Amino acid sequence: MEHQKDDNLHMLEAVVQNTEMGKNTLAQILPMTEDARFKAELIRQRSGYQELNQEAHAGLDACGGRAQGQSALAKMNTRVGIGIRTLTDRSTRNLAGMLSEGSSQGVMDCIKCQKDYPGAAPGTRRLMQRLQAFEEDNRQKLQQFL
Repeated sequence: MEHQKDDNLHMLEAVVQNTEMGKNTLAQILPMTEDARFKAELIRQRSGYQELNQEAHAGLDACGGRAQGQSALAKMNTRVGIGIRTLTDRSTRNLAGMLSEGSSQGVMDCIKCQKDYPGAAPGTRRLMQRLQAFEEDNRQKLQQFL
């Protein structure tokens, strides 16, 4: 039983970290685009990340856990990386490519997490699977902007 609780906590924390990365990245990139269709897609994605993040926080609360989220170093690395990659090119194509790479990484992280924490409760696993499907959908939708 303790193993399942640990797996739940780890998996829920991974959902929190993944969704925070998505929210933080979109918060930085949204002001960079003038493209109305692209901006609408980014707002849709941000809403999805917020919803999944809230569900993960609720799950952590129910398990007696506490979200740690992204570390300050991870946040800084992301901000600097985006800053460097958009210094000379803020085109929709470049921004969509960066976000697509991030969603692909998110999918891989979801797959790894499900393998690392097989003892997580069914509801927690479903939340992770929803996040994975959301990341895959985001990547697909971003392709039209490449």
